[in-house]
Amino acid sequence: MRIALAFNVKKGSPSLNPKEQEDVEFDLPITIDLIKKNIEALGHSVIMVEADLDAFDKLRKLKGKIDIVFNMAEGMGGDARESQIPIFCEMLGIPYTHSAPTVHAACLNKSMTKKILKADGICVPDWEAIDSFAEIPGINLHFPLILKPNKEGSSKGVYNKNVVDNKKDLELRARFMVKNFGSTLVEEYIDGREFTVALLGSKPKVLPIIEQKFDFLPKGYKKIAGYELKWLFEDKLKHLEDAYECPAPVTKKERELIESTSLTIFDFLNIRDAARIDYRMDAKGNLYFLEVNTLPGLNFDPNVTSYFPLAAKVAGLTPKDVIREILSSAAVRFGLQK
Repeated sequence: MRIALAFNVKKGSPSLNPKEQEDVEFDLPITIDLIKKNIEALGHSVIMVEADLDAFDKLRKLKGKIDIVFNMAEGMGGDARESQIPIFCEMLGIPYTHSAPTVHAACLNKSMTKKILKADGICVPDWEAIDSFAEIPGINLHFPLILKPNKEGSSKGVYNKNVVDNKKDLELRARFMVKNFGSTLVEEYIDGREFTVALLGSKPKVLPIIEQKFDFLPKGYKKIAGYELKWLFEDKLKHLEDAYECPAPVTKKERELIESTSLTIFDFLNIRDAARIDYRMDAKGNLYFLEVNTLPGLNFDPNVTSYFPLAAKVAGLTPKDVIREILSSAAVRFGLQK
């Protein structure tokens, strides 16, 4: 097939300064190149399309010259940015991988996703979403709480200081978050184990469950997969496997609960081709949905920790296998192949 690879390039470096995190969700040139090489290794030709402000015009010129867009672009801004390339493709009648625009937009909004899934009976931590300083005094949740940007990914803005135990600290962090990130999710903190689950394919297969480790964090850090863990500490470990355990050491009952819940979420949200879902499990075995990533990172560089490729590797899948499955799932959906 003739495939357009849509991407955004990361140019900055990890920083605790919110103003320097604008491209944290984008992909490094080495990641993009690895995807390109693996698509070509499957026998396809690749045209590179950077998802910048000219992306629509680029795709319009390619209409009729390509068969499908392999979409790994995070978008250029706004709370529906992950929907931009899919929207352009739908306007132009070009097939594309991964989920539809409405799915990306809904799932990037953490509060909206929780509302949808709670209505379907999925267990979620109690939460509130605030958009202004005036809403802070009205927060009525049980401490401890954790604050997150409501419409960001890649742990952007999820700092160690965002776990708060009292009203004074809540006030300070809520003001900081609203000022720097706008819409903010305030969520009851679930003390327990953290899991991330990768799903792949049109009839999705649940890949081996990953449990996040926290023992390598410096003394005083909260046990959260926040910005510091992901971008400042994890990839600097001498042994990357110190950051996770895969397959996670869970009982049969726990595994079945995690897998069945993941498949229900994938189906209920109408996700396509691939996703990664994060959970917390408390001491009683209650499983709480945290968030879902409908454009999971596909960084196959063995020198960094990227959880979707890690789960695939443990499942015995090569990068080519993963890309083949995503492409095949989308191609069948658009009638390009049986």
